[in-house]
Amino acid sequence: MAVLQYAAVILIGYLLGSIPFGYIVGRLQGVDVTQYGSGRTGGTNVLRTVGRKGAVVSIGLDLAKGAAAVLLSRWLLGTELAVALAGFAAVMGHNHSVFIGFRGGAGTGTSMGAYFFMAPWPSLVVGLSSAFIGFAVVRYASVTSLLIVFLMSPALLIGVLFFHQPVEHLAFAVAVGILVLWSHRPNIKRLLQGTERRVGEPAKRIGEERV
Repeated sequence: MAVLQYAAVILIGYLLGSIPFGYIVGRLQGVDVTQYGSGRTGGTNVLRTVGRKGAVVSIGLDLAKGAAAVLLSRWLLGTELAVALAGFAAVMGHNHSVFIGFRGGAGTGTSMGAYFFMAPWPSLVVGLSSAFIGFAVVRYASVTSLLIVFLMSPALLIGVLFFHQPVEHLAFAVAVGILVLWSHRPNIKRLLQGTERRVGEPAKRIGEERV
């Protein structure tokens, strides 16, 4: 029975994460975001294709579905293992949505929504500082995501060692960090080549530029 319960939580988390809010926001504006820029459905590509208002809505909803997966799993099973599994499934669903041909985003927003209800203060400190550096200082959205990847696991390790943070949360951070890092392979390549698009640069249709 326990196995079926955890399987159900994972499935629920995946389906929540699979809701392609960025794609929906774009379609409401008459734009298929998967045909522009990076082809992703995350907030950064929505910003480049639809604009600031659409990006704010998309990012907020992506955060919400990660949070919903965590909160619902905690309510249903009450274990931090369920929380970690549902959170990871939500990020996987966001990156590989069953509703749009297993395409999606890179997982940063959905993972941060999950992080917040696992470790509120570390997620706020890491998220806000990373966003400031990525968006305001260097103006690369991908840098924000990469900083979060490299900072959340050490932050939660400190929590496990000194502040009674559940070890399941650290496992979530490591697994999600690997997933988000893997999704950012093209961004890392462009950063190294000096061709990464800065925040605010519009996206062209795929095929009209290197993405």
